[in-house]
Amino acid sequence: MADAGLDHLPSDPAVLRSEVERLREALRATQLEKDRAVRMLRSTNTELYGRVQGQTQQLASLNHLINTITASLDLRQVANTALSGLRSLLRVETALLALRDDDGDTTLFMANPDNYLAALPQRKLKAGEGPLGQVIKTGQGLVVGGVRDSAGVEGSAGPSILCVPIHSREQTIGAVQLLNKWAGPFTDPDRAFVETVAGSLAVAIENARMYTEVQAQLAALERAHAQLVETQAQLVESAKLASIGQLAAGLAHEINNPIGIILGFAQLIGQRTEDEKLKRYAGTMEREAIRVRGIVSDLLGFARQAAAEPRRMDLREVLEAALRLVEYQLIKENVQVVRAYAAEPGWVMADQDQLLQVLMNLIQNARQAMPQGGTLTLRTWTGGGTAYFAVTDTGTGIPPEDLGHVFDPFFTTKPVGQGTGLGLSVSYGIIKRCGGEIRVRSEPGAGTTFWVGLPLTEPEPQ
Repeated sequence: MADAGLDHLPSDPAVLRSEVERLREALRATQLEKDRAVRMLRSTNTELYGRVQGQTQQLASLNHLINTITASLDLRQVANTALSGLRSLLRVETALLALRDDDGDTTLFMANPDNYLAALPQRKLKAGEGPLGQVIKTGQGLVVGGVRDSAGVEGSAGPSILCVPIHSREQTIGAVQLLNKWAGPFTDPDRAFVETVAGSLAVAIENARMYTEVQAQLAALERAHAQLVETQAQLVESAKLASIGQLAAGLAHEINNPIGIILGFAQLIGQRTEDEKLKRYAGTMEREAIRVRGIVSDLLGFARQAAAEPRRMDLREVLEAALRLVEYQLIKENVQVVRAYAAEPGWVMADQDQLLQVLMNLIQNARQAMPQGGTLTLRTWTGGGTAYFAVTDTGTGIPPEDLGHVFDPFFTTKPVGQGTGLGLSVSYGIIKRCGGEIRVRSEPGAGTTFWVGLPLTEPEPQ
């Protein structure tokens, strides 16, 4: 039985061979088309893979840049990081950043430090000046020189500029500008990239500004706290001195009367008796009564009972008057006096006797601190509306633990009988009443300096 499936084939061998050849050509053409399609598919896949890899790397770079920007609280570092990153990632000639000032009229110009504009780290721009100023003023992005879209269609030739605003809290606080991309005009993805960075910049800039404000507030609080502590210490000292002063005033008045009687009788006995031993006793009584009366006088001065008679005087003249009173004693004890007076007078308003008392206290303390002799230096100078004088010795110095007590009433480091502990307290009160200040600096074994500052006044009219 013949095969029915072969009935349609031509019986002529030549025709059959021709048909077979035609089929083979068709198969070859189909294979070629298939190979071409495979090559195109592979090329497309390679291109898509490259694009995906490029976008992935760009996103990774963008993420790293954003993390770096937002990690800093220093405004200049934030700006430099953002500008350097944009210039490197987008391969542009210049990256700029402008921030709106508080007054809103001008903006702060900051140049990427890696280019030739580094010599202009801070330049002021008027509102609306240049692309940066225009974008900050309008709040709208700006492209100059054309944008090449994702399809690769290029815009006009010439320099290209991409400027993107920085928004925070519905306000435009600055702008980023990129100039002259090396690979041609800017693309839409470039603009989206810069806008993303600008959003992170807004957060970083606000954080940096808030941090700066907080730091300034903390510094102000620390200064206020220091002033408060100093004021509190002064109030405590004033309260302590006031309390002791009231007590001293009461004691002084109670002691003064009987001391006067004792002194009078001691002098009377010394004048009328012929007994030498009794005269010596009377003389001792008189000397000690006079010493007690001097202590009472210091107590009254400390208690601010004496009425001051301020007048205009030159500090140099008061220093010379004090030196004249103790000059012989200083020479006798081998103390050399050095005068370092300013050429110009230091006019102050003070009670001359009280100011002389302050100087005598300071000079006597300096003398007693140099039992083997030494150098006593007196200086005057003016500055900042204040007239100063200083008394410096080369004596034994004051121990650090005692420096904070030298102006306390009845505090003394001298042996018993050589000091009442009231001299510096009285001096402190006198200077304070004149509106001045008195301070001490000392180094054990090297010497001590007391310096006094009083309000500078105008000289006596001619």
